[in-house]
Amino acid sequence: MKGVLCGVDVGSTRVKAVVVDLDGTAVASGTAATPWVVDGPHVEMDANALADVVRQVLADAAAGLDVPVLGVGVTGMAESGVLVDRRGEPASPIIAWHDQRGDVDRIARELPDLSRHTGVLVDPVASIFKLPLLLAGTTARRWLNVAEWVVHALGGEQFAEMSLAGRTGLQELRSGRWWDDALSLLGVDASLLPGEARLGVEGAGTATFAPIAGARLAVAGHDHQVAAFAARALEPGCLLESLGTADALALTFDAGLDAAVLDAAVDDLTANRMTVGRTVVPDRLITIIGLRTGQVLGRVARLLGVADDARAGLAAAAAERTPDPALRVTLDGGELTIAGVGDGTDAADLWRAAVGAADARAAEVVAVYARHFGRPREVVVGGGWLRDVAVAAAIDRRFPGARRTRHDEPGAVGAAATAGIAAGVLAGPFDEKPTGGGR
Repeated sequence: MKGVLCGVDVGSTRVKAVVVDLDGTAVASGTAATPWVVDGPHVEMDANALADVVRQVLADAAAGLDVPVLGVGVTGMAESGVLVDRRGEPASPIIAWHDQRGDVDRIARELPDLSRHTGVLVDPVASIFKLPLLLAGTTARRWLNVAEWVVHALGGEQFAEMSLAGRTGLQELRSGRWWDDALSLLGVDASLLPGEARLGVEGAGTATFAPIAGARLAVAGHDHQVAAFAARALEPGCLLESLGTADALALTFDAGLDAAVLDAAVDDLTANRMTVGRTVVPDRLITIIGLRTGQVLGRVARLLGVADDARAGLAAAAAERTPDPALRVTLDGGELTIAGVGDGTDAADLWRAAVGAADARAAEVVAVYARHFGRPREVVVGGGWLRDVAVAAAIDRRFPGARRTRHDEPGAVGAAATAGIAAGVLAGPFDEKPTGGGR
């Protein structure tokens, strides 16, 4: 059947749409800034403004196509979302997942087993902590995550997707059902959510937006997990490292673990700031942590006065350097610390130290995973920071057999594949055509 698929990735920085053919090769794209409004420490956006940006990006990506768009899948940030009224119209702003507002102390006190039940962390990120603030400002009682809202705004059904549900703090990790204790604490019932959480490949209706009208819509899920789906990295024991602005490390494991073994793993993982949740395929759990690799390196580059287009030479020089044991780069609570700068230290030394610090933190994460699941049986890597040869060299040292995903935008491509499955034109994710490790 002639046609194309489109994946939309609603990121914390940008909204991207990628059009792919039925082999997964990108043929067109569009992008725009995510329309956050920053007011001091508060970061939020209007849900209709986001929908408008998505429509524009889709129109840009679809312009000039001479074949129909068969399916559109939407992935993106988790935790953030909007309350909608009975007409499906927004009744609250979308508060950024990283905004520090949240009723953390009260919820932690009243739900002391929150992390063990849900796999989320006790901090302001999960949806449960911001919902008291949002619910207090409206009579609306229906919650849609960002990707779920976008699909609805494009003409689709209100749909609760499994991997996004796992980031709310409202879903029981073991059963996949909504957690009554959490809903009761919020003063709501299960009608807050649009039915039981389901897999995105089931589809969520048909688009009414003109450039994609008639396309099958799908809520693909949480961006890191959808990227893992695109990279065929969701088999038990498979580790995906996605090196974007955040360095996301995601390890998949079987959902059928003995209860005591799973409890011990969840307790340890969440104590080490790693979330656990159900993922975009059945019978799997996934543990994820987002490190600050891209943020750290970007900040170091700014300190050095090195523009993005001039960083290749610096990275090449850094890749050849022997680490200076006296030079240390750390990031603690968002604060970057550089110590041990000597008379002979130059920019390449500092870049090598920054890459080494980020790499060491990632190795610590893998060691925690290994305590419970053994060493990863396969490692898949992707993301824009792999274009930095110093970063790529560090990955090759840590994971010499790692496979590189072929997709430049695995989240968007995974969303497109999800829509293709929902539309009945694909049987699974696109062929990865693996090429093995190395540059």
